[in-house]
Amino acid sequence: MGGKTRPCPRCGAPLPEEASFCPRCTENLRPRREVEVPLRRWLKPLRRAALLLVLAALAAAAFLLYQTLAPDRYDAWGELTYNLNGSDYRLAVTFRNDGAPEPEYTVQTIEDWNYDRAAKLFVTHVDTGTDAGQIFRQQIDTIQVYITQPADNPSFITWQQPSYPSDSAAEGMAVSVLAFTGRSRGEAEIRWNIRMENGDTILLRHKLVIEPVEVVDYTPANYDMDTIEDLQALVDQIQAEVPLPTVVRLSLPPVHYEGGLTITGRPINLYGTVDDKKMRTAFLGPVTVDVDQGPQCFIENIDFRGRGAGTGLTVEADGRVQDCLFTGWDTGLLVGGDDWADPVGCWFEDNGVGFRFDSAGDYVNGNMLEGNTFRGNGTAVELLRVPGDKTLYFNGCTFSGNGVNLSNPAGHPTDISYATFE
Repeated sequence: MGGKTRPCPRCGAPLPEEASFCPRCTENLRPRREVEVPLRRWLKPLRRAALLLVLAALAAAAFLLYQTLAPDRYDAWGELTYNLNGSDYRLAVTFRNDGAPEPEYTVQTIEDWNYDRAAKLFVTHVDTGTDAGQIFRQQIDTIQVYITQPADNPSFITWQQPSYPSDSAAEGMAVSVLAFTGRSRGEAEIRWNIRMENGDTILLRHKLVIEPVEVVDYTPANYDMDTIEDLQALVDQIQAEVPLPTVVRLSLPPVHYEGGLTITGRPINLYGTVDDKKMRTAFLGPVTVDVDQGPQCFIENIDFRGRGAGTGLTVEADGRVQDCLFTGWDTGLLVGGDDWADPVGCWFEDNGVGFRFDSAGDYVNGNMLEGNTFRGNGTAVELLRVPGDKTLYFNGCTFSGNGVNLSNPAGHPTDISYATFE
């Protein structure tokens, strides 16, 4: 046997190097390799689809987990319901005092006046409607107010960042005071941006619409108003001829009117004057202002001098009485009907009741009855019925020689801590 040889790995017999088996023991010297059977073609797309389904399921699970853990963002006009720790809360923004949502509020303005309005955020329990301001406030991280207004506004609105009143049920959980002038124009969007401790963001919006109104002035130089008969005739003419919402300002001469005056139908602002002999406009008979629509009614710088009986001034309108004198009446000033009017800087002396509040309404306006003097009255202030539950503040008021300083059968909240008692 020529050529190279090698022994059989099983029996040791010499074999040619290129031998593939041993003739003695039949040992196979070249083992077979396993051949991979090709995967059937229809299984490949099935495996790919299964992989895609698994990836989609993982993505959906990740998204649901993110949705569960990620902070939420709310954006609404006027009001919304917010669930916190299993409880539903109703958030409402408004300029009202009763918490009713007010997506849009319109104020009519006079060019030469200054204005302020309180934008408020109320929070109540959805199931009971009771106040939840104090509880909800504890879950707030930050709260801010922003206002967007026309770029060409000739007089821009300014505002204060929210403060927390002591009585959230009556005044809202948070209050932002807006200030503007009668030259302000257009619509302003007010945005309450509330960031909660849990990371949620609440955006509540409402709108302030400013509408300038026409003003008509009546003066003694142009109209006859020296006697009570002339004055009543002029008032009746104004009521018949001047439509709302035009504002009427009536400047009275410094005379004493022998008799009373009645204003109905529409508000008419009365402004007294004083001459160089210190004689001031005065009514010696009862005056009644009884209107149920139109802008606020102002009565300023007038004396109401009675003779021991009747009511000096009865106001059944949304109004303000400022720098007036009430003396010699059974009741000096009566605010009645279902309206709100507040005296500021007035003098009440020698009346049976100086100031009586007896209104069956629910509208509330200014609650700062400041700077008034009550002297020698049987009862200085009598609160029979007062709308709402906002505290009445008597800051800077003086009480002296009255039989009773404050009679409060209505049980209305009052604050006399900054009043003076002599």
